Amino acid sequence: MTRSRRATEKARLRASLRTTRAAFDPTERQDQSDALGEAVVAHVGRLFADSAGATPRPTVAAYLGVDPEPRTASLLGELHRLGFGVVVPICEPAYELSWAAWTPGIALERSVRAPVDEPVGPRRRFGDLAPQVALILVPALGVDVEGNRIGQGGGYFDRFLARHPVDEPGAVPRLGVVYRSEILPSGVIPTEPYDQPLTGAFTADGLLRFDRTRDAR
Repeated sequence: MTRSRRATEKARLRASLRTTRAAFDPTERQDQSDALGEAVVAHVGRLFADSAGATPRPTVAAYLGVDPEPRTASLLGELHRLGFGVVVPICEPAYELSWAAWTPGIALERSVRAPVDEPVGPRRRFGDLAPQVALILVPALGVDVEGNRIGQGGGYFDRFLARHPVDEPGAVPRLGVVYRSEILPSGVIPTEPYDQPLTGAFTADGLLRFDRTRDAR
């Protein structure tokens, strides 16, 4: 498949996934978001049970969901309550991401580069945070059963993940966050050579691990 054909197929797939997502009943959207958040918190609690009482506990790199995405504010609040650090992305020039600490009630401003809210406060490069970050929660419109991801098309997370390959030593596990219907069959998502697979994805049913990954923590 040529690059232009892949771009066309991705655009069609994004449009279809957006239409389906926008049509979700608000109650169903909230119910799935709540169950998904509970699954994330339970997984993080089990994974880092030995850090209970430690100061600081590991940091989770997450994001602030914007309707009709799965809602993440309650999830982030619960991680914070349990003592985990939480950072969320800031859209910078040249499709770079920096990261800012998130806490409940923190002041937010609308990004000038994307339709998302961003915390007001110091920004840090991921490389400076990496020693503390134990998990990355990645937004997606869909994830296939091999871990391939299709995002909104802005390119920020694609470039961020490409700069931190899943196979590099010490790579932080990256897990998608999607609705149940957004787990897709193999071969549905056109991929580029630079695309990085996710090590798993959360839905309202829990964590789905992908066999192709080496570390689906």
